[in-house]
Amino acid sequence: MPERIPARDLDAGALDALVLEEGGRPFHARELHLWLHARGLLDWNRATNLPKALRDRLSETLELRTLRLLEEEEARDGTLKFLLGLGDGEAIEAVLIPRGTRSTLCMSTQVGCPVGCIFCASGLEGVRRNLSRAEILEQFWIARERLGRPPDNIVVMGIGEPMANLRNLTEALDLLVSPKGAAYSARRITISTSGHPERIRRLASLGKPYELAVSLHAADPDLRRELVPTAKHDPEELVRAAAFHGRATGREPTFEIVLLADRNDRREDAEALCSLLRGLPCTVNLIPWNPVEVPGGDLRSPGDRRVERFRGWLERGGLKTTLRRHRGRDRDAACGQLRLRRPPAIRKK
Repeated sequence: MPERIPARDLDAGALDALVLEEGGRPFHARELHLWLHARGLLDWNRATNLPKALRDRLSETLELRTLRLLEEEEARDGTLKFLLGLGDGEAIEAVLIPRGTRSTLCMSTQVGCPVGCIFCASGLEGVRRNLSRAEILEQFWIARERLGRPPDNIVVMGIGEPMANLRNLTEALDLLVSPKGAAYSARRITISTSGHPERIRRLASLGKPYELAVSLHAADPDLRRELVPTAKHDPEELVRAAAFHGRATGREPTFEIVLLADRNDRREDAEALCSLLRGLPCTVNLIPWNPVEVPGGDLRSPGDRRVERFRGWLERGGLKTTLRRHRGRDRDAACGQLRLRRPPAIRKK
């Protein structure tokens, strides 16, 4: 039997043609589009306004679920982490983070990560491939199914470098924010990147007010290359690209700093950040390192007093700051940890 096509990877024209080829009518094609992109169809039996015979024929050709739930873990703080199996035996992660009555979905864009930050588990096995449009979209619909409603915010900060899969990501997000899709607000979506100034500018040119978060980690070029060994662009280039995105979209960029004790949380590190970002409307998001086993093993998370001291230096230097607290720490909620617990041979079962 031929392999089925992921339904959400088909554009509207190809979907319409397939419905007509299988004996459906144009209004059936319109309904199927709504089921896929506005209602998040994951079970053919729910599409009761389509003839059963048509559903049966379409189900032989189209795959609604490209992801399967391998594992779900809930932390004491309510954070839910999903290990999701892909059709080729690989796995990714998605995380639902509660904040009071609201929730944030953290989505992945690649299998593995090419960036190789020394403090992150996502890139320990390198990058294997990009996620397809359907695999990105389905993370949203699985989260909505689990919550019983859409998540209040989306952060594209899971496994992978989003800018390295920009086309599939933006096509997926276009369907989410489309009035004919989920009608999700673009202002509630944040895309994180560790670099790629030219792709930040390309994202800005799309005319969608997505929030931008730049994983900066250090203002000093040498220190940043130490923390992010694959970094090709100096911090100044990233700041200029983020400023361009802010002017084009009207959304202030955020610069993320994963704080490591005695590595990038010193007074001179704060002063360098203040100098680099002076005059730019932005926010610095401080993220105390969530410990994970990585090569080297000499990294430490700063204590609360050190974090507050660093924050004070930035604010006295004129920068606006936020502080991201650890979430789901007792359930391996740092990016890539849950995936690494399952070797590839086990993921394929």
